[in-house]
Amino acid sequence: MFNFFKKKNTPPEFEFIKSYPHKDKYFSRVKKWDWLNTEQINLFEKDHTGKIKIITMDYWSQEMFLDADGKTTIQEYLHVLIKQFQDSKMKIPKDLDEFMIETLWSLKTDLGAIEFTDSPFEIDSEFKNPISKN
Repeated sequence: MFNFFKKKNTPPEFEFIKSYPHKDKYFSRVKKWDWLNTEQINLFEKDHTGKIKIITMDYWSQEMFLDADGKTTIQEYLHVLIKQFQDSKMKIPKDLDEFMIETLWSLKTDLGAIEFTDSPFEIDSEFKNPISKN
């Protein structure tokens, strides 16, 4: 029997991103990184004394860092995340836009791992691939 009444996984009306001033910015990786294991990466950073600091991230920060290709705007990226939830048949969080923006902003300001630009940006080769591939 057909289930015509099955509820579609339609996205909520995202209000936060509508007024976000950087929604049309592109975001790209600006830190060296490598795989720690098959599921987790490390970021590498030199401090002012030349010592190397290794940073690991939570799941979402890591995913957004790896997706920071310089070819997608923040607003477009929300649609990428929505599609991932829909494809996984998971409920789309009503605050997904706010969560995404907070995570991207933290990657930019707290970790200095990504940067925002006004136009599409080609990632420097040293940041594009893991260190072990360079």
